[in-house]
Amino acid sequence: MNNVIDFIDVRLFYTKTGSAKYISHLDVMRAFQRALKRSKIDFWYTEGFHPHLYLTFALPLSLGYESVAESVDFRLISPMPYEEIVRRINAVLPVGFKAIAAGKPKMDAKQIRFADYEISFAAEEKDVEETLAVWYRCFDREVVPVVKKTKSGEKEIDIKPHIKLSKLEHKEGRYCLKARLASGVELNINPDLVFAAFKNFAGFAPEDIKVKRMAVYNEKMEKFR
Repeated sequence: MNNVIDFIDVRLFYTKTGSAKYISHLDVMRAFQRALKRSKIDFWYTEGFHPHLYLTFALPLSLGYESVAESVDFRLISPMPYEEIVRRINAVLPVGFKAIAAGKPKMDAKQIRFADYEISFAAEEKDVEETLAVWYRCFDREVVPVVKKTKSGEKEIDIKPHIKLSKLEHKEGRYCLKARLASGVELNINPDLVFAAFKNFAGFAPEDIKVKRMAVYNEKMEKFR
């Protein structure tokens, strides 16, 4: 007799906005585990002494960031329409999270290479023209060094080849830009490193930084799906 249970892989796309941006990745995992258990969906659980929901998040989001491009993978033991999965999960997710689509995974998370962000910040004590000029001098350099923490410790890297920044604009008291950064398992440059490089160069730190992840791509610039 075959005791192996077949399962169905599902990828859920969701947003994380508002006050949810202050929830750490570990707590996001816990929130989804609790929510999914309440959704009355036939999920597949790991085997062994401590069975638990199989959840895999493609690209964990930094604390304090919003996103409209998050995803989590799980498994079902019986088929269910994707629209129904989204409906049931939305009914039990905490405030600040919203499921937007579900489907069969088509890419491996290891294929992720880039992420797009919308970023804004303030610098109230600084002259606008001076701040814009310093920003451009910082990122127009041939090398933009910054210290990055790795598993083996801290090391200085040049982020210039791994970032693409739009024109910095000043609107309604805030500085705004879009950024495409190298992201993924092999190399992950998040907006914190961009601002660390700027702070080191300018001698002052931007204030009230707001970051929203807009999309995630593979090497061919196809959206993660």
